[in-house]
Amino acid sequence: MKIAIIGATGTTGRKVMERALELGHEVVAVARRPEVITPAERLITRQGDVFDAPGMVKAIAGTDAVISCIGPTSNFSPGTAMAKGILNAVVANFSPGTVMSEGIPNILAACQHVGVKRFVMQSGIGLSDGKEFTTGNRLAIGIHRRIFSKAVKDKTIAEHAVERSDLDWVIVRPPGMNYGAATLNYTAGPLARIAPFRTLPFEDCADCLVRAATSEPTWIRKIVNVGR
Repeated sequence: MKIAIIGATGTTGRKVMERALELGHEVVAVARRPEVITPAERLITRQGDVFDAPGMVKAIAGTDAVISCIGPTSNFSPGTAMAKGILNAVVANFSPGTVMSEGIPNILAACQHVGVKRFVMQSGIGLSDGKEFTTGNRLAIGIHRRIFSKAVKDKTIAEHAVERSDLDWVIVRPPGMNYGAATLNYTAGPLARIAPFRTLPFEDCADCLVRAATSEPTWIRKIVNVGR
């Protein structure tokens, strides 16, 4: 398949790009700064900003599926200590902007314009209502949703836009992620009972996102939990 990856320079996006290439797919890596992406066989890079709706149409043209790995970013300058690690993620969740709520509808419109049916969105387990989890985890998720209410609101608007679309969509909700090596030993599926506060390697999440875009027909138009 020919897969467009939106947000290909982010941590998850890079891993999705690498995993898709490893599995033999063609990849169109879409990023605001595609020049920073290392060239590779079967890899095409295109410039694209999710706030630019016409640009998204050009960015994903000619592909079979689209994976969105976009998410909130902090306002710290790239390369600084503050811009790395968990602190960056926390700050981004407190002040997420509108990259999800505005960007995802633009990607969906682009998919419809060019005829791409399969769309995969990386979301987060914090948007779950917790019904599939233990009472303790359900309470913890509720607290998490209150603390990061701005990020939850931004992602919720995006998820609802996906669910209203007529695409063959899959929403993937991982927990927090870590830089550990890939295990490919994870649980994934609609209403899968994972440990919502046990982190998952970025590479395992990437594998799940590629599966959602290229196989797993029972996941279509479903929200999929992925974790341990």
